Amino acid sequence: MPRPSPLWPLLLACCARTPAVHEPVAAPCSPTRIGAVTITGASPRLVPGLAVLAGTHDDRARTARFLDGAVDALAMRGYPRARVEVTRTTGCFVDLAVRVELGTRYTIGRIEFQTDDDFPARERLAAIEDGLGTVNVVGGVYIDYRLERGLAALERRYRDAGWLEVEIDRPQALFRGGEVELVVPIHAGARFRVAKVRARGDDAAARKAILAELRDRAGAWYDGPAIRSAIARARRKVDREIALRTTTTDDGEVVLEAVMP
Repeated sequence: MPRPSPLWPLLLACCARTPAVHEPVAAPCSPTRIGAVTITGASPRLVPGLAVLAGTHDDRARTARFLDGAVDALAMRGYPRARVEVTRTTGCFVDLAVRVELGTRYTIGRIEFQTDDDFPARERLAAIEDGLGTVNVVGGVYIDYRLERGLAALERRYRDAGWLEVEIDRPQALFRGGEVELVVPIHAGARFRVAKVRARGDDAAARKAILAELRDRAGAWYDGPAIRSAIARARRKVDREIALRTTTTDDGEVVLEAVMP
């Protein structure tokens, strides 16, 4: 077997890439450019958007947006009470001093919906889940504005399932140790059934076609998606615009009216 040439180490050394060395850039003073960004209270890796502002044009609005983004990012990491403050000092450049107060890192220990209605429990949890299963779930992090957005979606699901008068109160967050417990009061009210289905308009054949699509709804629980699908099919069938009107009664019933202008 041939022996390797003694020149191989020399050849490899010549061909190897030399690490790039970037000399510091000397720049003239500018009161419109950010110089140093000093971060205290946390690692710069936790607020990367603010750390990269060094050397950029001084834009107060952008810095404010980055600050809000940093607070949101910290909440995503489990610090819902984090605070970030930026102090500006003008000299040769505009230097930013970023002070971070992380507070306690929390995960969600329990989520309780205070209600006795028959809405599926899993669907309640699915409605508020965010961040691909990492936000507003048990074991995940708590972000209040995302929870409010999820509860608005949950309210729509309740109405679509027949609880037309549902009201969901603002959630309560109870912080204990490194966990947060979320309590969500839900006032579902009565679940409505469809009592009657009517069609109004000057075309008798069109009214009949509309009623044929909605007939199965009579006597059933109010089902928003199914009703909207039936109206969409009726529009295509009669080639007319159809408005849907709903009237509720004190007996937990709703009357559906499909109206052709």
